[in-house]
Amino acid sequence: SRVGQLISPSDFSFNRIDRPMRFELEATVAGKRYQYDISFEWPDHFREARILDEKVSVDGINVFARHHSQVRLGSEAEFGLDWHVFALPVINDSPPTRSLQQLKDYLASIVLLTPIPRQMNGFSSQPSVELVEDASNFASCLRALFEKKPAAYGAFDEAIRELIPDFEAIENVERGKDGRQLMVTFGGPGGENSFTIEFDALSDGEKCFFIAAYLQASIAAGFPVVCMWDEPDNHLSMSEIGHLIATLRRSSRRGGQFIATSHHPETVRRFSDENTIVLTRRSHLDPTIPKLLSDICYEGDLVDAMIRDEVVG
Repeated sequence: SRVGQLISPSDFSFNRIDRPMRFELEATVAGKRYQYDISFEWPDHFREARILDEKVSVDGINVFARHHSQVRLGSEAEFGLDWHVFALPVINDSPPTRSLQQLKDYLASIVLLTPIPRQMNGFSSQPSVELVEDASNFASCLRALFEKKPAAYGAFDEAIRELIPDFEAIENVERGKDGRQLMVTFGGPGGENSFTIEFDALSDGEKCFFIAAYLQASIAAGFPVVCMWDEPDNHLSMSEIGHLIATLRRSSRRGGQFIATSHHPETVRRFSDENTIVLTRRSHLDPTIPKLLSDICYEGDLVDAMIRDEVVG
């Protein structure tokens, strides 16, 4: 929960640690509107950044607000906290309310992905419950899911067969004392001409399909997931992009959420104007400005309008 474990000078825009860095998050969870704001600064002669401001509000009412080390709960109690320590993890709800815990659970469900498929070799030395950004521990996470929720295999099987029709099975084979290696079996109708290969032998795009199936299985097993995937189309052919996006978007029907950042026309076309946010900035020195695509006027096809610079420009 210390700032120094998460924030480094390179996280500030162009290493400009003389200027504050601010984050704002708005989310609707269990029918409540949450807003979490936090900003960081890096004073001269400090070895790590410190928290400048931090605030949580629910339906417009402040739960707590802090400036540097002073934290105020609602409009009453006030106490001091190390300015290198986040307030949200250490403040708990007063019974019977669960507002803060619901926000914490929501934040814990967020999965940030920019997969590097070549790092996904299918070997695991132990289970893991948190999928890392490059998905290099995919095998460990899939192992943990199937060990904790064996029934999740059914949802995984259903999701992956929609993307790879000749998929037959996936299993963890023992390698060494504690190691496991993912083995994938493919075959024709009725199990004819089936063959088994190591997970590492899959193509980059196929590995991305397996990530999508894992996310769907996690949600089906009762673990809500908010997936934020940067450029999910990176390793796929044009004809396969739509299948992956459709699979990931189905997560919203089961209590999950899928957010994609992309420049690819096939991905952009898979979302309505009301569900698309355009991010723009005039220069590297200006902040990024989000705009709903539905609030931007353009003519004809969206992708053609983007090429003409009618949307971002």
